[in-house]
Amino acid sequence: MGTLSTGNLIMLITYALICVGIGLWSSRRQKEEDYLIAGRNMSLYGFMASVVASYIGGAAIVAYTAFVYQFGLAAMMVFVGTAIGFLVFIPYALKLRKISYEKKFYTLSDWFYFNYDKKTGLLSALILFVVYFGMLLNQFIAGSSILHSISGWSYETALIFSSLIITIYLMAGGFRSVIKTDMFQYFVLLVLFILIGYLLMHEGESRAVDFYQKSNMKFSDAVSFIFFGVFIIFQSAEYWQRVYAAKNKKVIKQGFIGSSVLVLITGLALTFIGMAARTGNADLDANHAIAYGLSDMLPTPMLGFGLILIFAAIMSSADTIIFVLASSLAEDYFGHFSKKEKTPKRLMKQTRIFILLFGIGGFALAWFFRDIIEVLKFITGLGFTIIPGIIGSFHWKISSRAIFISFLSGLIYIFVIILLGVLRIEAAVASILVAAIALTIAHQFTKK
Repeated sequence: MGTLSTGNLIMLITYALICVGIGLWSSRRQKEEDYLIAGRNMSLYGFMASVVASYIGGAAIVAYTAFVYQFGLAAMMVFVGTAIGFLVFIPYALKLRKISYEKKFYTLSDWFYFNYDKKTGLLSALILFVVYFGMLLNQFIAGSSILHSISGWSYETALIFSSLIITIYLMAGGFRSVIKTDMFQYFVLLVLFILIGYLLMHEGESRAVDFYQKSNMKFSDAVSFIFFGVFIIFQSAEYWQRVYAAKNKKVIKQGFIGSSVLVLITGLALTFIGMAARTGNADLDANHAIAYGLSDMLPTPMLGFGLILIFAAIMSSADTIIFVLASSLAEDYFGHFSKKEKTPKRLMKQTRIFILLFGIGGFALAWFFRDIIEVLKFITGLGFTIIPGIIGSFHWKISSRAIFISFLSGLIYIFVIILLGVLRIEAAVASILVAAIALTIAHQFTKK
């Protein structure tokens, strides 16, 4: 769509160098716990910025603005549901924080290893591994595609640039650099969103009326988006890690309340961008809505800020996903099954190696596979299979066998609908119902 000017190129490189600098600075005099979980001392602002920045990634921006383009203002309900989900998750997070601090949890699957057995913990880790590797692939594909659309770079150049920067600062600073760069990246996102809000208000009521008239909000679509937004929180391993890393319970409670507000602001800004594309381009490929929407809303001199927005979104989620994958492999597989003693030093060394491998692996797959739609459906359905087990484990004394059967039932269901060729988004998310029914039945039999 565009060509990267000298000024915009300088802005982009400067931004990337700042992120690398933050990663290198984070590595100074850090201990193993700093690298693995930010020393379990995350501040309130770091918590909120990290939660929201990890939520708004390249894939999320592409998918969400595409939903706005297709479904109108009903897609805004994803963010309403997410805001509600953050609030609903607070009591679970507070209980989790107490146990995780005592038992030194690092991953979501540590919860299942602790409460149940190795077989159940391993199955949850395998499910989440596939989900997050799919998310990483989508992140690289979507982020590089929109960077390519706005900058005029080739897809390959955008992919090399973004993956190289992320891998460098993650290997240097670990989870601490994830938090610190997220704080910086969300500040950049927030400034741009405020700018978009100002430009929209400056244009007067006509633009807002035009958006509303072309919104075509349907009640069923709105309810579906809210449902998705609420439940996605429970299976998102990155939020569990932030709970483990929080300084205290006050940070967790206020952090999720603040995050619910920030995610609504973010969703509103992205809705404006998607609606700008919807009202200005009747026959547009929905996957290009973000690029067209930014071009429509921002004056030409401001497009450099749009470019920085995209790059910030790519890195704020991709770095989180890579770290979730690397720490999961080090902790959930090697940590629980290796005969060697599990020490923070060994976990740190293994995590750093896996960050490099996942950075290279995500880059390689994104080079060859560039269609994110089917992957998105698959990983959404797969991730939803563990939600009933997660929620149930907080409320009832459920056997390891019942949890395992619930996970396995959801997995079988997903593969069956793939084989039948009916992997639609509504069919994929129905895995939560299949897993819930299986858990209920298995719990009754195993209880007896």
